[in-house]
Amino acid sequence: MSPFPGEFSADEGLTRSEIRAKKRRRMLRRRRTTTIVVICVLVFGFGGFFGLRAAGGVFDDLFGPKGDYEGQGTEEVSIEIAPGSSARTVANQLVKEGVIMNSEPFLDEVERRDATIQAGTWTMRKKMSSEAAVEALIDPIAPPKITVAEGKQVEEIKSIMIESGMSADQVDKAIDDKTPKDYGLDIDSPSLEGFLYPATYDLKKSKTAEDIVQEMVERTENELDELGIDDEDANRVLTLASLVEKESPGDEDVRKKVARVFLNRISDDSRTGGLLQSDATVAYIHGARSDLTTTKKERQSDSPYNTYKKKGLPPGPINAPSAGAVKAALDPTEGDWQFFVATNPDTGETKFADTYDEHKKNVEIYRKWLKEHSEDSDEE
Repeated sequence: MSPFPGEFSADEGLTRSEIRAKKRRRMLRRRRTTTIVVICVLVFGFGGFFGLRAAGGVFDDLFGPKGDYEGQGTEEVSIEIAPGSSARTVANQLVKEGVIMNSEPFLDEVERRDATIQAGTWTMRKKMSSEAAVEALIDPIAPPKITVAEGKQVEEIKSIMIESGMSADQVDKAIDDKTPKDYGLDIDSPSLEGFLYPATYDLKKSKTAEDIVQEMVERTENELDELGIDDEDANRVLTLASLVEKESPGDEDVRKKVARVFLNRISDDSRTGGLLQSDATVAYIHGARSDLTTTKKERQSDSPYNTYKKKGLPPGPINAPSAGAVKAALDPTEGDWQFFVATNPDTGETKFADTYDEHKKNVEIYRKWLKEHSEDSDEE
């Protein structure tokens, strides 16, 4: 049984003979240390003795605190363990860094677990129990992470970063009024929207908000390089991809057709007067609703992102598009479609039309779906 309620005994699980052997080793170790200290004092005097203390931690072993911290520790600290370091060297290093209270409980735990300590940089915590410290060296503490999902907008990404513990002021400073050029990417775009790559990022203690943003932009740059997208084309491609991301489901064929619709609408053969007429861009101005519907008043906005009034693509992306959406923008399906509507949002079924009359028929199918599902909701 543990000597204290809720605490773990280092002898738990050992036989009596193993416990006696362990105590003998500990006693011999202390006798050997005491003998070395006495000899050092006699031969070198107290000056040599205290020099030895700095080199090997012997003084701390004999006269330092004998207790142990409890729990997993407090704030994180980075520990560099040099190649060839002995367990005692590591123990003394951890004491000096404030990770553990003293070396003996740590060494006992290393011995009990027959643990091998590898060289390298380790993330540990201040005031860890010896058990927790050894566990951290065997099963490293993973740094916290943030995940930026595909289709997220800059404001959503900022919220994710702040919720992870970053200072709101630092996040604002790293993102607000910044463009890709501020992070070494020579692309003309009005903001970082669309250039913060959707992925999972480690939040090591040493990383600042600017470091994370830099990593996001570099991941975008790598993606552009892998897809062979030149800097002068990048903003246009990512802008189209962000519309595809927002306006279509994940089906590859549908996305390629949606990309073609948008390109046809701004082509010389446009049947919409060169207007994209994308509710997604209007919702970007005013704040998106789940169904991306917009009001007549919202569609009167003079914002350059209002594609009901401004011809062509908007000035920049409206979210962080997925790789699939980018590929759809690069390789749209050939066709003359100018209209599309998701007639069954549950399944993602989408119908495409060349003419507005044909499109109106498809819209009626969608309205029928809405009516049926509204009745189902009322019945429930």
